[in-house]
Amino acid sequence: MEAASSCSFSSTLEWPAGGFVFDPLDEVLVIHYLHPKATEISYCKCHELIPEHDLYGTEEPWQIWEKMERANNCIRNKEEMFFFTRLKRVSSKSNRCKRSIGKGCWKGDGNSSNIFYCVDQNERKRIGVKKTYHYENNNVKTDKSKAKDDDDNNNRYRWILHEISLDESLLQHAKVLTNHL
Repeated sequence: MEAASSCSFSSTLEWPAGGFVFDPLDEVLVIHYLHPKATEISYCKCHELIPEHDLYGTEEPWQIWEKMERANNCIRNKEEMFFFTRLKRVSSKSNRCKRSIGKGCWKGDGNSSNIFYCVDQNERKRIGVKKTYHYENNNVKTDKSKAKDDDDNNNRYRWILHEISLDESLLQHAKVLTNHL
């Protein structure tokens, strides 16, 4: 997400009676949370459910998890947490993004999947892209003599990031609307 503004989490948020399970489809995440947040739509209450946090910064993934779990200000679904974060460009002229985190980095698996919205029975519109990354510690040497259950070695697949970004057409549409207002 690139067009985010800083926001704070409302600890007075009231949950529906009987419990609340946050298990949205990717399409729902894009339409109801990411798009309003990225385009700064004023009625957006998404920051009350999903906080903003730097997932490409100096903290390790487990430090972020523990911090948010202690603060109890992040939606959790089983073993998942949801965040808004800003992508950091390598340079202002590049489309490449920095993927460093703590002493490691988020390494892509090379797969990405398009997220579609069904306009009607015959038409689907691409609204976003989902990419998967895993944490890789830069300090761990790939020594084949290490035991398989070594914690540093297993962190590679223990911490997985699913990054969802908006399709450029949605951002362009939002820019056109704000220019006409």
